[in-house]
Amino acid sequence: MNLPSQHSLLIIDDHPVYREALSEMLSRELGSFNIEVKTASNANEGIDVVNQFNTTWVVLLDVLMPGLSGLAGIKVFKNMPNVEHVVSISGLDAHIWEPKATAAGATLFLSKNSTSVSILSKIKPLFDSQNTVQSATALNEVHEFRLSQRQLEVLQLISLGHPNKIIADFLDIKEQTVKIHINQIFKELRVFNRTQAVLKAQKHHLLSAEKINLK
Repeated sequence: MNLPSQHSLLIIDDHPVYREALSEMLSRELGSFNIEVKTASNANEGIDVVNQFNTTWVVLLDVLMPGLSGLAGIKVFKNMPNVEHVVSISGLDAHIWEPKATAAGATLFLSKNSTSVSILSKIKPLFDSQNTVQSATALNEVHEFRLSQRQLEVLQLISLGHPNKIIADFLDIKEQTVKIHINQIFKELRVFNRTQAVLKAQKHHLLSAEKINLK
């Protein structure tokens, strides 16, 4: 069996100017890390690209496109064996679409109103070894529970004893969105309260040792 030789980024967006501008910037910034950036104008073309190359993918997927898109598109790419992360990007209301996208399997939701520097800062950590080359046990546990990166962040803050309002302020999301994430965490971990969630997360090594400064 041939293992993927490297990590690559695929940008799928039907707006050519935005797609090519973002691709140019990310190619320049990620090239030094041996991360290749490719583009596709729709999901079907993107599927062909993913299947064509022997690499592990992070897929940056526009939410609203002709054909396959939205939550269905996230699920299709998330279930492809060589796709490590699906990042949903859109100009739509983030407060409405972020919980929907992460529940569908997206690791992150990014706004098209974000600067290119901000987008890079969110995508780059997905390629870091601690995120993409975890131990087999830890990786299987995260996949088993299907927790998104945002849900892991919420879980981390729960473990530190922070209430929903503090979590919402720190992550710059609405308190209702935090509640949606917590409900999804409970569902995936098969627990009924915050204490059980933290204990199970500790048991399965889902929490980071890194301290979070809320100031």
